[in-house]
Amino acid sequence: MNRIILASGCAFALGVTAVAFVGCEDTGLISSNFDASAYTPEGCGFEVSPATETVAGFDDGLGTGTPDHVHVSINSDASSTVAVNWRTNLETTGTQVLYGTDQTAIEAADGPGDGVSVQSGHWMNFEASIFDTAPTQIHEVHICGLSPDTTYYYKAGSPGAWSEVYDFSTAPTVGSTSPVRFAVTGDSRNEPSIFAEVQEAIDAEGVDFELFSGDAVIAGANQGQWNAFFEAESGNGFKAIDLLARTPLMVVNGNHDNLQVNYDAQFAMPQDKVDGELLNGEEWWSFDYGNVHVIGLNDSPEINAISQPQRQWLEADLAAVDRTSTPWVFVVHHKPTYSCGGSHGSNLDIRSAWQPIFDRFEVDIVFAGHDHLYERSKPIRGLQGVEGQLAEAGVNGTPVDQSGTLYVVAAGAGAPLYGADDQCFHTEVAESTRNYVIVDIQDRTLEYTAYRLNGTVLDSFTYSK
Repeated sequence: MNRIILASGCAFALGVTAVAFVGCEDTGLISSNFDASAYTPEGCGFEVSPATETVAGFDDGLGTGTPDHVHVSINSDASSTVAVNWRTNLETTGTQVLYGTDQTAIEAADGPGDGVSVQSGHWMNFEASIFDTAPTQIHEVHICGLSPDTTYYYKAGSPGAWSEVYDFSTAPTVGSTSPVRFAVTGDSRNEPSIFAEVQEAIDAEGVDFELFSGDAVIAGANQGQWNAFFEAESGNGFKAIDLLARTPLMVVNGNHDNLQVNYDAQFAMPQDKVDGELLNGEEWWSFDYGNVHVIGLNDSPEINAISQPQRQWLEADLAAVDRTSTPWVFVVHHKPTYSCGGSHGSNLDIRSAWQPIFDRFEVDIVFAGHDHLYERSKPIRGLQGVEGQLAEAGVNGTPVDQSGTLYVVAAGAGAPLYGADDQCFHTEVAESTRNYVIVDIQDRTLEYTAYRLNGTVLDSFTYSK
């Protein structure tokens, strides 16, 4: 049975697993080019859909709930767009972001004006699960038309009820050789305080964005655990959200996140849905950042990894990358293609489905989690079937070169550590330790450093194309 909600002159027909926007052409919030399940944010060239299994509506400016859990992500062209998500009480349906390049103007504003722009978005409400006692209200705004390589200030909420003022920076234009720095981590799960310590260390590195390889929580349907993730605080008093509100966090689904509505609603990944893709197009995604191309995939459950739609999308996405202007390609997913230790080891189904594609398009590094440790493979290309022989060109050891893809497990952001093993033929470095990775791109030179949480260097290398 469908429910109908009226907001800002729009009717929303809500089924069991989808949200439909009906009769919203004249609100000014969306373009006239829309279908029954998506809208085009003002000034944007792409469609956005609310999370499935949610009650949803547009901004109406109402409510006095102060936002929390504010965080940003890359939703399309990283040089000109950004997405902002946050949480409020259930009574607040005002969903706006004030933004501009003048920090003082943003701090003083209660609405748009000189030097202050406003963008509206949608809110989503999902019902309590067996773990929780109340539904949750999440807001999402997509801002477009920004200038490349520019710092903006913003606050989220509605008139009279704004968040703190935060800043974010847009990417350089695609193909630019401006330096790019990003972080990689994953598997926070049991210990939000450790996740906050990792975020504190990453914040000190001044990264442009962060890749998270899944398993943010133990039970994806438990909103209390997601609240702890966003509210995580280190022993030094550093709040993870102080980084996440300024630096895009790009997440992929882990088996514990389990594609739950909590995961779907609270993160805004690039939406470009193809037939067979779940989460209204956010199950897998890609974006460019300067001369870097990043792909996020879903492997949980494995049937999603070996599915034809995802493999076809992956091949098409890689084929479209111009390696003359965007020479660097990185992939992030959850279950490792190569892992020697831990409790899981290499996932051979995923390896069989994806490695031939990684080989063909010469992906530089594939990041994963799932085994709670750090591990880096030798450069690999051409390994077939089970744990057999590496093709002769694939065993090069260090120093790293471009003769094969590197497979990295970086999963030490809070989940219980697993034992490491460096005796597998494909393993170069392995250690059971809390960790995070920093990757620096300077034109056609890559500098890679993996750190232990105490700040000591665990692994490092440099190579150039």
